[in-house]
Parts: sequence; structure tokens; C-alpha cells
Amino acid sequence: MAFLWIFALAIVAVATAEEAPGPAPGCGEPEPTPPKPRRHGIVTNVNSCNSTILVWNGKEFPALCKVRCPHKSYRVSDFEPCLKFTNRRFLQERKDETPYKCKLGFCRHGTCITSEHSRKVPCKVPADRLDPSE
Repeated sequence: MAFLWIFALAIVAVATAEEAPGPAPGCGEPEPTPPKPRRHGIVTNVNSCNSTILVWNGKEFPALCKVRCPHKSYRVSDFEPCLKFTNRRFLQERKDETPYKCKLGFCRHGTCITSEHSRKVPCKVPADRLDPSE
């Protein structure tokens, strides 16, 4: 009788020692890479012109100092404040919508001008949207 118990335990040990079944087909593939963070939001007006924006303190600022329309591009007015996106984030204890760092600059000839000493402010990348006003 003891021999039967030992034999049964040996069968169980061999059965559990076999290689576990592999992953189901398609499950062993590497995960897709996450998308790169967006650098600005796009506002499209009724004329199909696109403005690139960033948000600081709830206010929208131009990001590229240009408005692109189907047939022509326009510059934003010189010396209008703008924000230049950086990939760095502000350190915050809250995990919700951690803002990025942007440099505060001004538009000049269709370019956002910043310097090494430009003020760094917390900014957010808004979702793209349609602006029904003209």
C-alpha cells in the first residue's frame, strides 16, 4: 500500500515538473511603444485656419507664432507673448494632468523667441478643438 502512495506521488511530481504551456499566439509579442507626448494643441477656426497653442494659467498662448490657412500662412503679431514647449515636467505630488514646463517668450517674425534665461512656467497641452467664431 505504501508503494502505491509513493508511486502516485511520483506521478504527480512528474506531471507538475513538465514545462508550463507557453503564451497564446499573439500574446508573446512586445507591447506597442507609447505615443510621443504632444507638443501643442491645434485650434481650427471656421476658415480652416490652424493655430498651435499651449495653455498657462487657463489662458491660451501661441506655440509657433503662425496661423496656417489652406492657401496662406500668417504671422502672429510681433511681441505677442508665446510659449515654447519643453519635454520636462514640473514635479508635483498630484498625478493628475501634471503640466509640462514651457518657456515664456514673445513672437517675432513668426517665431517664438526665448532665451536661456526665459521664465519657465507650468503649461498644458490642450486637446485639439474647433473654434466656431471667426
